[in-house]
Amino acid sequence: MSTRFIRKFTEEERVAIVIEALECGSNSLVASKYNINPQQLSNWKGNYRRYHQTIKPKDCKEKELIQDYKKAYLKAIEENKEKDLEIAVLRDLLKKKK
Repeated sequence: MSTRFIRKFTEEERVAIVIEALECGSNSLVASKYNINPQQLSNWKGNYRRYHQTIKPKDCKEKELIQDYKKAYLKAIEENKEKDLEIAVLRDLLKKKK
């Protein structure tokens, strides 16, 4: 019966390996040094470039997120109040014209 040894790397270790691979330019050399699959290292590099971490975030939706949603919400409410006031003024003008 064969048992398979699975090496778990911390995020810091994976980032160090990715940086080494980027500096070296060879996934194969760096992967063999750490006894990992070159494709796994390639995946880590792609995620590092895309997300600035080696594992894809679980909640990543590939869409733009509003960083400060509370400020954006308050701004939208304020703009809505201004539009409501503008509509009320225009309706009042229409009534006076008739």
